[in-house]
Amino acid sequence: MDVSIGVVTILFTLSLLAAWILFKFLQSTAAITKKEYQMGGAAAGFLIIYGALNYSYSGLAKSALDDSKHQLAVCQAALKTSVDNDEEVALKGVVDPALRDAQIVFAVRIFPLPDDGSFRFSARRSDLKSNNPPAIYIINEQQHNYLQLDQDEDFSNLRITLPKKGD
Repeated sequence: MDVSIGVVTILFTLSLLAAWILFKFLQSTAAITKKEYQMGGAAAGFLIIYGALNYSYSGLAKSALDDSKHQLAVCQAALKTSVDNDEEVALKGVVDPALRDAQIVFAVRIFPLPDDGSFRFSARRSDLKSNNPPAIYIINEQQHNYLQLDQDEDFSNLRITLPKKGD
């Protein structure tokens, strides 16, 4: 386990301070008995306290690491969604019948409408997937019409049908 020298120093100092208070002022006793060794008094108390602090710190560090991993996963998912929503989407279609000297207006962008009535431009996916989807307006000096976009629409094959003259 990778533990920084600062954490070890803090745990050591806290254990030493706790052992000093417990055994100097509070007259505590402690004993550790193993096959290999025996330890008693302040040294045993120090090791017990150090072990308990180290165990607690390890649990907290693991919990913090798990939380960080979860937050990273959430952030990565949000970033992917953000990137997907911010990508350019091509909008392509035709105005039927073609309208001379007209412009296609999308949000605040204005594009000249070619004489054949076909158009092609791009928009951000996030603009198209809003609760209030944008519209495409066809404007010239005599008339204006629009198409309200639906986020489920095929943006590569839009058809804007204008009313016939006299309708």
